[in-house]
Amino acid sequence: MAVLTDEPVFVSDIPEPGPPVEGGASTLDAPLRWLLAGCSAAAAVIHFGYAPAHFDQYWLYGVFFVGAAWLQLACAAAFLLRPSRSVLVAAVVLNTAVVAVWAASRTSGVWIGPNATVKEAVRFPDVLCTTLEVLVVWGCVALLSGLGKARLAASRVAFVAIGCALLLIAGTSAYALTPRYTAAHVHTTAAGHNHATSPLLTGETPCEKSGPPPSEGEVLDTEGHFHRGPAPQAPIDEAARAQLETQQQQARAVVDKYPTVADAERAGYVQSTVYVPCIGAHYTNIALSRSFDPTTPSELLYDGTTPTSRIVGLSYLVYNPGGAPSGFAGPNDIWHQHNFNGGLCFNAFGQVIGSESLSQAQCGALGGRKVELIDTWMLHDWVVPGFECSWGVFAPECPELGGRTGGTAWDPPAPGQQSPAS
Repeated sequence: MAVLTDEPVFVSDIPEPGPPVEGGASTLDAPLRWLLAGCSAAAAVIHFGYAPAHFDQYWLYGVFFVGAAWLQLACAAAFLLRPSRSVLVAAVVLNTAVVAVWAASRTSGVWIGPNATVKEAVRFPDVLCTTLEVLVVWGCVALLSGLGKARLAASRVAFVAIGCALLLIAGTSAYALTPRYTAAHVHTTAAGHNHATSPLLTGETPCEKSGPPPSEGEVLDTEGHFHRGPAPQAPIDEAARAQLETQQQQARAVVDKYPTVADAERAGYVQSTVYVPCIGAHYTNIALSRSFDPTTPSELLYDGTTPTSRIVGLSYLVYNPGGAPSGFAGPNDIWHQHNFNGGLCFNAFGQVIGSESLSQAQCGALGGRKVELIDTWMLHDWVVPGFECSWGVFAPECPELGGRTGGTAWDPPAPGQQSPAS
């Protein structure tokens, strides 16, 4: 009969992991080490899987992912082959550092590179990887503190449980690397270029020549994926298409009603941004933002800010708590928000003077403050004759709309300038 004792047992005294003799007693050390090895190996696989996308974004981000992956793989092997105290301490330090970098990237930015101040979205793969790393830290601390010395009377049950846990880890890690997550995981480079293949994203459109996207909120989805370029179009049925046609006829009537900035200002619209390439100068009537109505867009977009500047598009800014509003018929009106990195930078008059990429300090230096528009949703509608934008009628950006921030759509671009956003 097995007898539980308080006699100390050291990691170096524990035999190599393997199935215990049936009916015998063993310690918790071996099952824990198998679990730690599985968690560490799975985290390494996820880091390897997403390293290429991060190399595209910035070389140092890619190096970090590959370096972390190799070290986590080495830890996995060491947990099984040489589980010394120094290995456990090194694993705690490594995984704590990786978790800290992840936390910073989701709350304040990573301090270096093109995403220095950008808060990335929280997604399933990175949450899974961080959870695995936290488990490794917890397991190593447990072994270092002596928990592994505890004896198990039903040791075979422990190995079966660990085996099931390892299968679950393998399955969820494989799922995190499926195209649902990896295919859309595309970032911008420092120049703002998209490395996804697209026949219409060439770098030669007036919008692209003017510089990087004016705002992260317009080109990043809710999971932080970069989607500059043509907006995918889903099929719609006959009834929805007929309704959409009626709605767009109503929207085009608005274009005829307010052809110039002077017309918009007489109707109560107020300038809320300077002219910005790809999205125009925004004139806003905030009283119209309470609900969606194709006949009364709350924003009108122009090719400049002089009284004679011409309309180039419409924008529906709608306050709608609980999610995107029910807008145009069909599934292709993809609404966006401006809440990345603390939101846009506004001055005291409610005008946007800086994009989401600005930090609080940078915004303050311009005399503004960052504002998150939590329940405010936006949608551009490119229905102006001559600006039927080739990236889609509801695309966040119009590729034919170039120019210079603070100028007009017809000025030569000024590459590299930081543009405020809508």
